[in-house]
Amino acid sequence: MADSKSKTTSQKNIRKGLAIYKTGQSIYWFLRLWDPLAKKYVRRTTKETVRIEAVEAAIEFADNFKSGGHPVHAVKKATSFERYAKQLISIQALKGGKWSGGDAKLLNRSGDGLIAYFGKWDVTKINTGSVRDYLLKLDEKRGKPLAESTKAKHTIILRKVLTLAVEDGLLNVLPVMPKQKTKDMPRLAFTDDEYARLLQAGEECAQRGDIVRGVKVRRHHVRMFRFVVYSFLRPTESELFGLKHKDVQVKGKPPHLEMKIDGKTGQRTSVTMPIAVPLYRGMLNPLNEADTDQNEYVWMPEYPNRTTAINTARRIFNHILEAAGLKDDVHKFSPYSLRHYALQKRLKESKGEANIYNLAKNAGTSIEMLQRFYLDKMALTPDLIENLQTKGK
Repeated sequence: MADSKSKTTSQKNIRKGLAIYKTGQSIYWFLRLWDPLAKKYVRRTTKETVRIEAVEAAIEFADNFKSGGHPVHAVKKATSFERYAKQLISIQALKGGKWSGGDAKLLNRSGDGLIAYFGKWDVTKINTGSVRDYLLKLDEKRGKPLAESTKAKHTIILRKVLTLAVEDGLLNVLPVMPKQKTKDMPRLAFTDDEYARLLQAGEECAQRGDIVRGVKVRRHHVRMFRFVVYSFLRPTESELFGLKHKDVQVKGKPPHLEMKIDGKTGQRTSVTMPIAVPLYRGMLNPLNEADTDQNEYVWMPEYPNRTTAINTARRIFNHILEAAGLKDDVHKFSPYSLRHYALQKRLKESKGEANIYNLAKNAGTSIEMLQRFYLDKMALTPDLIENLQTKGK
């Protein structure tokens, strides 16, 4: 059977993705160019019969070719947002940082995640306007607009991804991100009197053996809430509820616990106030402290699922609040209020002597946060005024 006229009779590869060829149907050479955005070949006649001239025509066409794809999409995957986003996820996974999971979640979220929107974009095409359009798109898909603080998280992650492109020399500077109007939510802390009422009510609930959603209130729970105040830990899965015996060492001079924490702001070594030592030792085997399972959680170890432990602790905390007469629409206390009380208590009881840099570092926060949410809210006491006026030795 005779060969088909459309069959390729001659072909010459010019460079990757570009070639010329002839068929039995025409006297002219054709070019074949790979379009990486459309993911298909573009075929055109060169209208040349001489191979050398056909090569020149093909190269000229390829150099001037504009893909039918979106103008902001990356021609090469190496310059795409998706490539740098995945690089960020890999880097964070290796470091084991606290934020790696949250960043990956916002990057990979289907529908309106950062990769879903910007994945194919060339990183050099992302500017302030395109980021603003993205934030507006997030609101369009919701009945209620996202909180400004949540939008700020999206822009922070976006900056992290683009920073990698800056390091590779693709960008000279980061684009200016749209400013989000964030409002500082007040850190509701207990007063000394309210904290005393909470502890008293907790002891009474434990003594009565109150049942909360099938769980008996125990002194273990009350001791745990006290521990937050003297350890400055966040009542979260990565800090208070992630603490294991192997992460804790009892130290002296002065008595304190040294804890290895992988918390909200990353890994840190944190120390407690002296009272935390007997609170912790109460969790150990009184006959043989060394016999304690080092891989066991310190607080509420009966719950392998730490989310369940957190939810159970919160319900018990709310029950004790109600028993203490501290639960109403005005005072919306949460377990976090214990940490806020701890920081304010330390600043106040130090009579101005506490080094706020050391306190911030130990609590896994920043001086800026202490100033914004704690120092600015504290009234000047005689001790603070005296400290302000004291001359250095």
